[in-house]
Amino acid sequence: MKPPRIPSVFKLGKYNQNKQFHYEPRTFDERKERLEKRRKEIEKEIELEKKLGKKYEEHLRERITDSWTRRETRRQKRNSSVRLLLILAALFIILYFIYKNFDFLL
Repeated sequence: MKPPRIPSVFKLGKYNQNKQFHYEPRTFDERKERLEKRRKEIEKEIELEKKLGKKYEEHLRERITDSWTRRETRRQKRNSSVRLLLILAALFIILYFIYKNFDFLL
């Protein structure tokens, strides 16, 4: 017959080991993200250069002219918007003075 077991508050054996807690903080490294993005862009450019071969220079010229035309159209849109606002402001000022003068006549 086995002797009776004494209940214990502290468990012995494999339960007595400290529990392991593994924590890895998640951080965002902006510099690392930018470098990784740039690295992927460069790899893509290298693959495109290999694929196009001699036509790659023409491809680069097309990209540059496209960016210049986009920049020029943005500048033209901004200038036309400013011009429109100036014309509207001038019209409102003229209408204000006309209304002000007609108010005296009535």
